[in-house]
Amino acid sequence: MSLVVISFDGVKDLEFEKMAENPKKYPNIAGFMSESQYIGNVFTTFVSNTYPIHSCISTGRHPKDHGIFSNLLGEEDGYDIWAQEAGLIKHETFYQAAAKKGLKVGSLAWPVSASANIKWNLPEVHLVKNQKRWQEQMRHGSPLFQTLALMRHGKKMQGLKQPQLDDFMSSAAADLLNKKKPDLTMIHLLAYDDHCHAFGVSEEMDEARASLDNSLGRILAAAKDSTVIAFSDHGHLNVSENINLHDICGSALYEQVGGSAFFAAPVENIESQPWFGRFLTEHEMDVSGYKGRAAFGIGAKPGYSFGKKQYKGNHGYPRDYDEYRVFIAVKNSKKGVDNLPFDDIRNVTALIDRELDLGMDLGLVRK
Repeated sequence: MSLVVISFDGVKDLEFEKMAENPKKYPNIAGFMSESQYIGNVFTTFVSNTYPIHSCISTGRHPKDHGIFSNLLGEEDGYDIWAQEAGLIKHETFYQAAAKKGLKVGSLAWPVSASANIKWNLPEVHLVKNQKRWQEQMRHGSPLFQTLALMRHGKKMQGLKQPQLDDFMSSAAADLLNKKKPDLTMIHLLAYDDHCHAFGVSEEMDEARASLDNSLGRILAAAKDSTVIAFSDHGHLNVSENINLHDICGSALYEQVGGSAFFAAPVENIESQPWFGRFLTEHEMDVSGYKGRAAFGIGAKPGYSFGKKQYKGNHGYPRDYDEYRVFIAVKNSKKGVDNLPFDDIRNVTALIDRELDLGMDLGLVRK
């Protein structure tokens, strides 16, 4: 039996549950929920941004161990340099373990999979300077697979605009499942996260919610009797004010990552600022990988976000913030969800390891 892993970027558990309660509007999500073993109130990892979390899921390890601390490596000539290269991950991934076992692997937009040794790979690639989209996609992914996907489903796209991009990815995934039947397929859906940044969790999200339901239905129809593991990586909190700490703290700032920020030096009266939520704990500094890199860190007060961009919804907050949990749902599992080893999103890795009998070293640390 094959395994399909679907990442619903940015969808907190309460939002997924709310959609599942409305089968008329979201029939595929409702049907999937009713047929699955569902776990809500799951803690994500910290820092709770897409690339650190997906690298955590890929390896079963914390950011301090897998090496992806942030979505970004830095900035060059005004361009963000994304941590997109698979070679940056320091531990074995589940898709590497699957390929080593002789399993056929397909991947669509899986974070930090650029240049990965994946048979059918359509990676998420970010461009800098004068790079060309098609050239970089070919360099970092599977040329024939990507070319055929674009020829067959490219009409669904409007550049990289969402939700059309998710429509393309889910259609290409369904085509791959029907025609090539990989043993393991990974799919990353981004429309909800994209719209949440733009609109916050609101009625304006209806287009993204409908897209999520349509994409899930398309994938499930092609997956047939395969085991399906769906999860979300982080939630979103609505933002009323964005604070660029570069303008306030200058060289004392080490990095700002949305719901949190890290500092290289003390900042006077930081606790009295309206955007200050709390100091990060020693454990948070450790598992995030920032211990030894930054002097201390803070979480933004709910309603605030740190960064240069203006968002109405954001993530990156400490994982214990209210209404910030995620979910895991498993359909057609061979082994079930009992006795999972972790207290957090790394249970996705444990489930993948179980289903495919990979024998990964997941580092059994419960915190």
